[in-house]
Amino acid sequence: MNSLRKQGIIIFSILSLVIVACGGAAEEEVVEEAVVEEPAESLDSPAVTTATSVKTGTGVTEDPCPAEIGGVPTGADPNKGCIYLGMLNDFTGPFAPAGPGLEVAQRAFWLWANSAGGIGEYSVAIKESFDTGYNPQKHLEGYTALKDDVAALSMSLGTVQTLFILDEMDKDNMVAVPMSWWSGWSYKDSDKGLVIEFGSQYCADGMNAVDWSLANLGDIKTVGIMGFAGDYGSDWAAGVAKAAEANGLEVAWTYTPPATEFDVAQAVGLMVTQPVDAYYPAINAGFMAQVAGGAAQQGITPFAILAGPSYNDAFVQEGFALKGLFESGAIYAMGLGVAPYEADTPGHAVMRATMSQIVDSANSFLVAGWSSQYHLKGVLEAAYKGGDISRAGIRRAAANVTVESDGMFPSRTLGQDRADAQAYIGIPDGSIGSGQRVLAEGYVGSTAKSYDWTSGACS
Repeated sequence: MNSLRKQGIIIFSILSLVIVACGGAAEEEVVEEAVVEEPAESLDSPAVTTATSVKTGTGVTEDPCPAEIGGVPTGADPNKGCIYLGMLNDFTGPFAPAGPGLEVAQRAFWLWANSAGGIGEYSVAIKESFDTGYNPQKHLEGYTALKDDVAALSMSLGTVQTLFILDEMDKDNMVAVPMSWWSGWSYKDSDKGLVIEFGSQYCADGMNAVDWSLANLGDIKTVGIMGFAGDYGSDWAAGVAKAAEANGLEVAWTYTPPATEFDVAQAVGLMVTQPVDAYYPAINAGFMAQVAGGAAQQGITPFAILAGPSYNDAFVQEGFALKGLFESGAIYAMGLGVAPYEADTPGHAVMRATMSQIVDSANSFLVAGWSSQYHLKGVLEAAYKGGDISRAGIRRAAANVTVESDGMFPSRTLGQDRADAQAYIGIPDGSIGSGQRVLAEGYVGSTAKSYDWTSGACS
C-alpha cells in the first residue's frame, strides 16, 4: 500500500472486519466579508468574540469540500468553503489494529459536524491519511507530504512520533490533535502550544491503576511494570512507580524497551522467574495477548491492569482463544482517556447514532477517534469567530479557549499547565459491545490527587 491511502479503499465498508480481526443543526455564523473592522477582542484573549471578516490561509479554500474522499462521504455543504485537515495514522506498525477505527471515527465526526452546520461558512474534510507505521522518520515524511494542503492535523499518532515533527510544526504554525496521552501535552514548554490535548494522561492512569487495584483487588505487595519506552510506556511506568512508592509496594521488575525491541519471551520470563501480585502493562494489544497467554501457559496469572492502548475488544469475542483468560477476573483495563462506547452522555449518544449507520462495532478506538475531534472543533470555531482561520489564528485559539465535548470530557480551558487525571476502569466482558464493563468512572486515586500536576511532564 502506498503511504497515502489509495482512493479505492473504502474504510467504512472494511472497518468492522479489521476490528474483529486483531445533534440538532447548529446556528451558522454570517460573515460579511466587505467589512474589515478588527475584532473587538483578539485570539490572544480567552474571550473570543465574533469577527466581521475572516482571514484564511493554507488548507482553507472558498471552493467546497469534495463530497467524498477515498470513497468516504464528508457531509460537506456544497455552498460552503472547505477547511482541510491532515491525518498521520498507523496501518502497518504496532498500532495497526487501532488505525482503521481511529480514522473512521474521525471522518464520521466531521460528517456529523458538517451536517450540523460545520464551522461557520466552512465545512471540514480530512485529506487521505498517511500511514507512518509508528516510525518517526515516516511520520516526518507524512507530515511533509501533507503540510502544504492542510490547516491542521486531525491526528498525529504517537508521542515520540509527534515530538519528532514538533519543530517543523512550530515553523508552520501547524496545530495537531495527538493520538497519544503523554502527560507532556498538557504543558506548553513541552508542546509549544501546538497540541490540542484531550482525556486523561498515561502518568495519571498509571497512578490510578495502582490505587484502584489496591482498593479493589485484595492483597497486592509486589508489582511489575511493563511498557514501550518513549513516553507512552515511560509515562505510564512513571505513574505506576510513583503510586507504588506512595503505597509502599515493592517493584520487582520494570521492563520498558522500545516498541521495536519488545521481546514477549523476555516479558513472560520476568513474570515466571520473578512472580508478582500484579503487573501494569502499557504495550499494544497484539503483544498483550501474547504476554498474558504465554504467562498463563506457565501457570502465572497475576492481576493485570492494562493501559488503554493495550486492550482490544477482540480479546473477549467468541472464538478468540484467550477469551476465558481475559474474562477470568484477573485482567482489567483503563479507558482511552474517555468513557467507553455505551456511556450516557450527549456526545456518546450522537456518536452511537452516527456510527451505527456506518459500522457494527463499539470498539474503544472508535470512541477515542470521535472524542479527539471535539476540542479541535472548538478551536476551529473560536478561530472562526475571532476572524482568523489561518494556521496562526488556529494556533492562537488553541492556546487559550475553553472547549466543550457534549459531556464526553469535562469542560477544559486549553493552554493551562495542568494534566487531567480522571480515569475510567473496566473489566473485560464479551456481553457488552465495547468489550468491557465499567467499574470506575472519573476515578482519581490518592496518588493522583496529591501529585503536583503543575510541575510538568512525568517522563
